[in-house]
Amino acid sequence: MEICSGGRKRRLSFRSVSEGRIFGGEEGLMAEKMGEGEPVLGLVLMCSGWSRRFGRNKLMEELGGKPMSAYIFQTLSSLLFSQAGSGAHSEAVGSGLSPSRERGGVSFDIPLVVTRFPELRRLAERFCFRVIMHNDPEQSDTIRHALSSGPASRWDGAMFLAGDQPMLSERSLLRLASSFSLFPDKVSRLSFNGEAGNPVIFPKKYFPELKNLTGDHGGGVILKNGLIRPEEILLVQAEREFELWDVDTEDGIRRIEQVLRLRYG
Repeated sequence: MEICSGGRKRRLSFRSVSEGRIFGGEEGLMAEKMGEGEPVLGLVLMCSGWSRRFGRNKLMEELGGKPMSAYIFQTLSSLLFSQAGSGAHSEAVGSGLSPSRERGGVSFDIPLVVTRFPELRRLAERFCFRVIMHNDPEQSDTIRHALSSGPASRWDGAMFLAGDQPMLSERSLLRLASSFSLFPDKVSRLSFNGEAGNPVIFPKKYFPELKNLTGDHGGGVILKNGLIRPEEILLVQAEREFELWDVDTEDGIRRIEQVLRLRYG
């Protein structure tokens, strides 16, 4: 398989991981080391949902002239490289630069997209993200595939993001990562005025519980079932309330489009 990045083609290989397959992001593209002594944070994009309430694949629904999921892809790409002065993540990979980046005491790993949809895989490859393809039906399967992958063995924690939150900002994600840097044994959860939402960062000590989830359940189950005490969950204030909005219906799309018009004209 070939991927074009920053005007250059780079051949990527693939290998089996659990029941899924992981594409791209081979070790040669990684830095020799993450930040010495800094926690390594995995970035997991969960893009496997069937969008039953929406009626079609909402992650590829056009929003402001591009697929909805492209917004969070672009935000993560900028998160890794904007302060490095080297453009987006895909441009840096094409230039032979390290795609990992230390921020505020945290080393971000290359984002890992877990999906069943070929169109999401193609979009992720445009950003030079890793991709796991699978055909398992449940949300718990998506989490298990991510945490059973080779890259996850290096992570000290994992930020789980959904592809249907297009308004998430780089600034809010940096706040969330900074919380993990300061309190690496606690769960950090994006919120607004005390109302908890997504994304969520789970420390590595909770990976076994997450991998053992069953059915159409995500990490919210272990946040609510008493396994994690309330004092172990840190709520991190988002920049704006609409960053926590997700899209499940046509009305949700229209609400986001209104915000985009107000902000960008």
